[in-house]
Amino acid sequence: MPRWIFALVQFLPLSLFASYAFWHGAPDDARWQQAFELASIAALVQLAIVLPQPRPASRLVLAANLYLLLGGLAFFAQQWWFLRLYDSLRESAIFIIMLAVGAATTLGSRAGFVAACAPPRRAVVRASVCLLFATGVALAISIAYRGDRYLAAVYPIIGLAILQRLLVHRLGRLHGAAANNSSKPTPLRGAA
Repeated sequence: MPRWIFALVQFLPLSLFASYAFWHGAPDDARWQQAFELASIAALVQLAIVLPQPRPASRLVLAANLYLLLGGLAFFAQQWWFLRLYDSLRESAIFIIMLAVGAATTLGSRAGFVAACAPPRRAVVRASVCLLFATGVALAISIAYRGDRYLAAVYPIIGLAILQRLLVHRLGRLHGAAANNSSKPTPLRGAA
């Protein structure tokens, strides 16, 4: 998949969710449900396309899709207790999931939270810890500005996405890895 398409569709399910939910102002319960169900289906489709790609998927995108999938699944399965939890956490729920995904991928994945597989593991861990710290700051901001969807969610998510790209670019520049984080090129036929 070309890089520009890959970058364009990264947060499509989350954008679809927010656009559908808030199109006519503050959403009611039915609109929340429809937004989660629609966006969770879009998240499933996106994951089916993104996960088989050779480059590691953005952990921020994975976390956003997990947030949508859990919300959609809770509505489909009528798990009202979980939806009450989501409602009480508001925008901070997505950052809590990002922290969990970040911690799990930093500890359990070669590419770490930053999703960079080519640089040395130690550098990937350092960059991942930096992104984890920034995600913690985004969580604090989302709690402080609870209810303001731009200050509590949109701007922090954009900031994290930009930081993740900057960290991967810096890792690539410092450690000689390809800026697009693709796997090593294979030799042409007949080449040694």
